[in-house]
Amino acid sequence: LMVPVASAFTGLFLDQVADAVEDRHYPALPAARAVPLLEGLRDAVGFLGIIVVANLVALVAYVFVTPAAPFIFWALNGYLLGREYFQLVAMRRVGRAEAKAAFRRHAGSVWLAGGLMAVPLTVPIVNMLVPVLGVATFTHLYHRLERG
Repeated sequence: LMVPVASAFTGLFLDQVADAVEDRHYPALPAARAVPLLEGLRDAVGFLGIIVVANLVALVAYVFVTPAAPFIFWALNGYLLGREYFQLVAMRRVGRAEAKAAFRRHAGSVWLAGGLMAVPLTVPIVNMLVPVLGVATFTHLYHRLERG
């Protein structure tokens, strides 16, 4: 349940963390666009459904390839978390359609960063810091990949 919980916590403080990172490291940027509550809620519920279904399917795979289970977990959830965090950060700047296009342009880098985020989610206590660090990381990643 750590991945859905991390995802849920992201929504609670995404804007505050991303604003703090942008204020300190990208002060010339204009204010970010606020994602409307219903739009954000729809995205969160949709993403939660994807996480649950994907992890249930992976659970079946774990039975057949038990030694590889942690790597499958990290790869799958790294992709899913990376996509969600990157798109949420990007949507604040460029809207939904362009955020999805930006993800497609940088899918490899985003997946790698998401994987690096999924690993510490499996460590108790540390996993409570991951959502905050994830938002900060993906805010920097978005700006570096998209703005050069």
